[in-house]
Amino acid sequence: MSRITEEYIKKHPKSAKLAEAGLDLFPGGVTHDNRRFSPFPVYMDRGQGAHKWDVDGNEYIDYRIGHGSMILGHSHPAIVKAVTEAIAKGSHLSSSTELEVKWGNKVRELMPSVEKLRFHNSGTEAVMMAFRMVRVFTGKTKIIKFQDAFHGWADGPYVGTDLDQPGNGIPEQTRETMVILPYDLGAVERTLNSDSDIAAVIFQGNVVIEPTFVQKLRVLTERKGVLLIIDEVVSGFRWSRSGAQGIADVTPDLSTMAKILAGGLPGGAVGGRAEVIDTISKGKIAHPGTFNANPLSAAAGSTALSIVANEPIGEIALGNANRLKAGLNDVLTKLEVPGCVYGVSSILHTRFGADHECDHTYCKEGAKAKGGWSKDAKDVLVQALANRGVYAWADSMILSAAHTDELIDKTVDAFEDSLNAMRADGTI
Repeated sequence: MSRITEEYIKKHPKSAKLAEAGLDLFPGGVTHDNRRFSPFPVYMDRGQGAHKWDVDGNEYIDYRIGHGSMILGHSHPAIVKAVTEAIAKGSHLSSSTELEVKWGNKVRELMPSVEKLRFHNSGTEAVMMAFRMVRVFTGKTKIIKFQDAFHGWADGPYVGTDLDQPGNGIPEQTRETMVILPYDLGAVERTLNSDSDIAAVIFQGNVVIEPTFVQKLRVLTERKGVLLIIDEVVSGFRWSRSGAQGIADVTPDLSTMAKILAGGLPGGAVGGRAEVIDTISKGKIAHPGTFNANPLSAAAGSTALSIVANEPIGEIALGNANRLKAGLNDVLTKLEVPGCVYGVSSILHTRFGADHECDHTYCKEGAKAKGGWSKDAKDVLVQALANRGVYAWADSMILSAAHTDELIDKTVDAFEDSLNAMRADGTI
């Protein structure tokens, strides 16, 4: 066991006990696969701004930031006020509310491609509904998605992800409705020419790829009479106020949304062309859902989107990400550690242990570079960062408008100290 791991265990005794209890309660001991961690996950107690505190009282600069849902940071005063006022009136009124109209109008204001929308409770649900809508609207069955793109854990959208494997409960009949392609417009065109049963193509908005790809995809799908879905669950209101589609300047037929949409509470939506969304109102699709557009999510969501609309939230988060990206890459160069930190918008991606050329934005070479750190080495990096008060995944870091220059500089220092500790321990 490395000294880094020993220190991690020593600093988190209450987390260790809770993790033991979690193993008895939950499969794998966790309630989200990305929270599974060796030797055990950290159990958090509270968050404020860009900070979190765990059950042992340790303080962290947070780069998971609500899995990307909290671009304003934790416990933003306006969100706290809105949700407090809403819950005092009732958490569930079994009825339509003024808040849902306010929320829907704010989405439509920020995302011009949305003529109508329907609220859900997660991004997974939004994608499920989008698939059903395009199939009903077109009378066709198959949907093209791109290799390893993640669109939630539902059967169809999950096919072709990097974790998809035989025997995972997805019926073969469902697999046959999904066409998995590389990010190759030629492959898309050939498929559309040879298969007349394609209802739509779905694109993951937060994939790190040049906007020209999305622009050409829109031209191609329009020419072939196929619908385009842009999954803005992560990229929505972050890549720009109108998401990835705003950066690429394209108008999809449907967009799926979650995360920032609901201001850090559960919430999703599918929005787009009215005639496609109206497949629900025409009686072809039923859509119940006890907590659709519930008052708490509507209050948090409409408040968050109002702030995003009126303040330079995305711009601040992007500036923070660029500062952090430059600092981390400088550390890798200084310490002669092969790898890179790259990405667009305010989410950074890392690749360690592979020598390659990198533009620190799209990093085409990095994606193809051979080699890289093992999972065990990545786990030690996460432990080392946590020991120094930085909470992040090994492969990505998500920023908010609440991160400051001072916090970013502290993170860069912690990153350098962590790599030095790993080298001293013989991990790298």
